[in-house]
Amino acid sequence: MWYEEKGQNTDVVLSTKVVINRNIKGFPFPVKMSDADRENVLGMVRQAAGPIGLNFVRTDELDDTAKQDLYERFFAGYSFLNSNAKTGFLLSKTDGLGVVINSTDHISINSMVPGSDIETAYSRATDLAVEFEKSMDIAYTDKFGFLTSQIKSVGTGMQILVTLAIPGIEKTEGAVQVLNRRAEKFDWQIIPMTQNDGLRQSGIYVLTNVATLGITEQDMLTRTQKLITDIIKLEKTCRKNICSRKKIIIEDQYYRAYATLRYCRRIESTEALTLINWLRLGQDQIDTSEADVSWSKINKLTQRVRRNYMDSNTKGVRPATKSTARAQMIRDILKGEDKE
Repeated sequence: MWYEEKGQNTDVVLSTKVVINRNIKGFPFPVKMSDADRENVLGMVRQAAGPIGLNFVRTDELDDTAKQDLYERFFAGYSFLNSNAKTGFLLSKTDGLGVVINSTDHISINSMVPGSDIETAYSRATDLAVEFEKSMDIAYTDKFGFLTSQIKSVGTGMQILVTLAIPGIEKTEGAVQVLNRRAEKFDWQIIPMTQNDGLRQSGIYVLTNVATLGITEQDMLTRTQKLITDIIKLEKTCRKNICSRKKIIIEDQYYRAYATLRYCRRIESTEALTLINWLRLGQDQIDTSEADVSWSKINKLTQRVRRNYMDSNTKGVRPATKSTARAQMIRDILKGEDKE
């Protein structure tokens, strides 16, 4: 998986994702498209992608294993993968780079990297966007820029999403509010990550731009980098302060969390994420020599627990079966036996 690669500042920034949306002139947005229009767009995008070296797959031809792979690689949600709409994907040889066809827009380029390397995520996405713009008549006006189905994306057509693991900020009184005010000054927002059932995931937030009209892509990148730098600094300060003031408590919580994760036989995702964030909070601040835990294991646990196809596919799967399989996955990762 792309998120298992070494990245920048992955102790705080889980991943950085750049989405560039483009639409083809002469077709309505996907929500208003007929089946014939959808088929035409699939064919046009597939033809344009041939010289770029992208592999085309139709969603309605995917088996469940392939759907699970796309879901757990963060390319699409469960409802999209299992709908009857005529949709598709273009997959790159570069892990973490792909194109969703006929979702909210005709073309949605997804570029994801572990950590905070916004420049790499952006350059990969924009290189693909330029290739499509060369061979297709893209909806664009001098007044508004690129036209998209959602008003917040009109202009650059670009959305940036930075996934953050910030238990230190969350556990420090008033720190989340300080962070929100800082983000609002840049016309951004930071929101708690949620699952399909609406449960808040402890310590995990998404930083994203509010609008793209009237600003350049370079402005967006600059704002992203400034905010990421501020958040990393604040989170590390909060972790250090908490662990220095409450060292014994944090050490106790760290090892209790490790023991539960390492030996549990049934566990729910919300509890697992809460325990993982105790590991994250204390990892560089206390003596962890008695636990076989690394940052790569912590990050892998976080991503695999919060993005699990089994958790979305609720039909025909008993809760006990899910919690047992989840516990097994967690134990395997901590033991170093997970090979996916």
